[in-house]
Amino acid sequence: MPKKTPILSRDRPVSLLILEGFTEEVFYPIIRDRFLRGIRIELGNIKGQGNINRDVLSEIFKFTYNNRKDVVRAYCCADTERQKQSVIQLDLDFIREQVKCRNMNKVLSVNAILADPEIESWFFYDIDGIYRFLQAKKSQRSNTRYANPKNLCKKDLQHLFSRFGKAYIPGQRASNFVSNLDINKILSNCPELHNGINLIKQQANDMTNNIFAERKNKRNYARD
Repeated sequence: MPKKTPILSRDRPVSLLILEGFTEEVFYPIIRDRFLRGIRIELGNIKGQGNINRDVLSEIFKFTYNNRKDVVRAYCCADTERQKQSVIQLDLDFIREQVKCRNMNKVLSVNAILADPEIESWFFYDIDGIYRFLQAKKSQRSNTRYANPKNLCKKDLQHLFSRFGKAYIPGQRASNFVSNLDINKILSNCPELHNGINLIKQQANDMTNNIFAERKNKRNYARD
């Protein structure tokens, strides 16, 4: 029986997870290590301080420029921040159109995994884990108050921490807290995260270009 030819790394696209900030930089490596093993994952952080559409485009360009032999699928891992009217919203159609206009033909697709309204909202799917981390007595817990994570945000988490004499500080200083959460429980209850992980898995070996539809297979990319 002939041996199967191993799939070379460049025969698969890179899944580029573009992280909006430093809390995502804590959370998504856990997602990568637990649920996306065997997939070509790269992480980039745009640090959430400017125009998200411009910054995402810049991160995609930087990766493709520095990795010219690779093709890439980009996933924008960001907050909707819908409660902040002044925040520039992520516009995938604009980003895709700019990718085409700039002839960034190594980019196969651009999608998003959006936390609504913030990534801290997802943490409330494991409210029991939050209370355990805060060492709250059962008599001090109120799970029903935090039953709808979509109506909760970073300020709610900070307020909950303060009730127990602790401070929630986003970013790397939240790494111990995040690592103590039940990520499987969050995943099973959070459709945005669940669907995002499934999309990454489904597209992990797919060389179809969804932006430049005329490019049908890997040979096209190799000749560009």
